[in-house]
Amino acid sequence: MHKAPLALLAICAQTTALKLVFAGGTGGLGSALAERCAKQGHSVTILCRNAYLAVSPSRVSEDFGWVGERRVQEWDAQGFGKKITFRDWTGGDELDSVSDRWVGWEDSLKNVDAVVFTVGDLGKRGRTRPVDAIARAAREAGEAMPRRFVHLAPVDDLVKRTGAFADKRIETLRDTERSWKQTFGGLGRCLRAGTVLGLPKFADSRLFPAPKDLRRVGTWVHLDDLTDAVLGACFDAEASSDPVLVEPSSVRTIEAAKARPARSNYYL
Repeated sequence: MHKAPLALLAICAQTTALKLVFAGGTGGLGSALAERCAKQGHSVTILCRNAYLAVSPSRVSEDFGWVGERRVQEWDAQGFGKKITFRDWTGGDELDSVSDRWVGWEDSLKNVDAVVFTVGDLGKRGRTRPVDAIARAAREAGEAMPRRFVHLAPVDDLVKRTGAFADKRIETLRDTERSWKQTFGGLGRCLRAGTVLGLPKFADSRLFPAPKDLRRVGTWVHLDDLTDAVLGACFDAEASSDPVLVEPSSVRTIEAAKARPARSNYYL
């Protein structure tokens, strides 16, 4: 795997406002990345099965995401809530069983800078169906299709620590990466990362589960570094479509993450 050239691309990301679409943005990692991007001034649309349930007062079901009304209110209070919008991908979860037509995605993908894919369902159809829907919506957008398509996945060692069926989960991730590369060609970017430090504790991620023992996290990256890598991939015009390993971008970032005092609501 290649290593992400974070430094120069991160500078570009900080100076140019992007229009981003997140698939999987109601999950723990996706919503954290969406929040960081919005804080930096980028506009974010989160695709969700049901926008009302995705921002309901409590965790209704992991099928609808973990964002919650309280978190949306916190975004508003911090002044960047209007940078994040929610868009149904069907009229409701019941349509998933009768139709592959993910209503509402077509307009959402027009004239955006990048689609960021953080879908946490590691069942094969749980990832291939939204990929197919994104590809179809991009084709229908024609000249207004997104400029970049960024796929985010965990490294194999992290998947192996999540329990049963690790081999099948890894196979699903590799199949999705191959499909991403074949579908989007030079516009596609694939990133891989280990344990993500700095995720909100209440928003657990199925794709990047929080470490139970911080002394044995293995390959890791801080959320700040991962945000820089994702935004950098949205800009990078010459990167390979082969998977890129995201690593801590500087000694300062590593030292800050290790030295930061533990807080009850964050995995550090």
